[in-house]
Amino acid sequence: MKKAIVLSVLLMTGLCTLQAQEETLFGNNALDLTGIWYNNRQNFSFFEDDAHHVRGGSIDLEFGRSIYLGWAWHRMRDDLFLEEGNLNFKLRHNGLKLAYAPASGRVIHPYFSVMAGSGRLEIRNDRNDRIFGITPAGGLEVNVLEWFRLGAEAGYRFITDVDVQNLDSSDFSTPFVQLQLRFGFSWGYW
Repeated sequence: MKKAIVLSVLLMTGLCTLQAQEETLFGNNALDLTGIWYNNRQNFSFFEDDAHHVRGGSIDLEFGRSIYLGWAWHRMRDDLFLEEGNLNFKLRHNGLKLAYAPASGRVIHPYFSVMAGSGRLEIRNDRNDRIFGITPAGGLEVNVLEWFRLGAEAGYRFITDVDVQNLDSSDFSTPFVQLQLRFGFSWGYW
C-alpha cells in the first residue's frame, strides 16, 4: 500500500510538472500585454514631383514584447496642389495599426507596420471626399533608452474610393519615408 501511495504521489508530481510546461496560445506571455507606446511620425510623401510633409502618430499597446496594436493618424501639414486635376487638397487618414518588431530587445531591430482605415480629402473650394487607405511600411528601429526608440521607415500609401472629377485613386497613392519617435515603456523586459 505504501508503494502505491508513493508511486501515486510521484506520478501526480510528474504530471503537474509536465502540465506546467505546456505551451498555449494565450499563456507563457505569448500575447500578454507587455507595454504601451506613443509614436510621433514625421513623413514625406511624394506627390508628382514634390515631397510633401505629413505628420501623424499612434497610441499602441504592446503584446508579447513584439506585436503592437493601436490607433494611428496621418494629416498633411499644408495644402497640396495637383496640376493634373488643378486641385488644392489636404489628406487626413486614420485607422487601426498593427506592427511587428522581431527581436525588439536588441539595440537595432527591424520594424514592420500596416495602418488601415478611413480618411478624407479636404478639397479647397469644393466638397470633401471620403476615402479608404492602407499604408504598409518597413524599416529599422534603435532602442536609444528604455522609454525612447527612434525608427526610420519606408512604405506606400494606397488610397481607394476616390470620387474626384478627372482624378482617381492612383493620383493620391504615394510612396513615403518617415522618421518615427516612440515614447513609452515595455515592462516585458524589466
